[in-house]
Amino acid sequence: MPPAGTVGAVTPAEPPHAPDEHALAGGMGSGGAVVRVGDTVRRPFRAHSPAVHAFLDHLAQAGFAASPRPLGRDEQGREVLTWIEGDVGVPPFPDWVADDGLLVSVAALQRQMHVAARTFRPPPDAVWDTANLPPAGPDALVCHNDLCVENVVVREGAAVGVIDFDFAAPSDPLVDIAIAARHWIPVRDDRDIDDPRRDADRVARWRAFTDVHDLSTADRAGVVANLGEYLDKALVSMKARADAGNPLYRKVWDEGYAAQNRRSRAWLDDHTTDLIA
Repeated sequence: MPPAGTVGAVTPAEPPHAPDEHALAGGMGSGGAVVRVGDTVRRPFRAHSPAVHAFLDHLAQAGFAASPRPLGRDEQGREVLTWIEGDVGVPPFPDWVADDGLLVSVAALQRQMHVAARTFRPPPDAVWDTANLPPAGPDALVCHNDLCVENVVVREGAAVGVIDFDFAAPSDPLVDIAIAARHWIPVRDDRDIDDPRRDADRVARWRAFTDVHDLSTADRAGVVANLGEYLDKALVSMKARADAGNPLYRKVWDEGYAAQNRRSRAWLDDHTTDLIA
């Protein structure tokens, strides 16, 4: 089991930390530079951090208690966030990520977050990281946009927290659902799954996840279409980030991301009819 609250899936060579700092398995968007200090998490402050902090403040004010709260910046200029106690699955994923009850609780938490986001009005000067997203339409909500296994905190078999909002941005909620489903079902070829979800009925898991969101047939088709577009766009953006010199993205790319992405797209295309029904 990874350390409680661990963020991300890639652990680069760790820089030296102060005695009271405990390195976390850092997220892709934050370059791996994430540490725990007491009951807080310290992360690099980036151009999009002020907009993300405004969103997190709104979620708390709207009654969504499952996201970190921003506490300003520390003496090193890093953002400071509250710590959420629990377990986070990181590769190689533990068997409990395949639990159907956990899957449904993730979808329920995501739906609650969408409801809380409806009344959020981004600051006029808001900056977001939207490299992986299609253009946002007029009905967009600010969504998490990276609700992968590594970004959900779990206690007693249920999702209780959502972390790592680096890719939060105005988005179609169906895109946010598609991204979460991609990771939690997961929408992957069998050879790219090394936990019990490989032997699960992934179409049934998809239906259970989308049922929580009470989607119409047209919405389900929209989720599938958005996931296909997301996979295509991610193929381009991952390569761009790798070529730009980000070592974490370079590592993922060199380990075969392109082929894995195309196998995921093929699985999605092969099962589209069943996923929409």
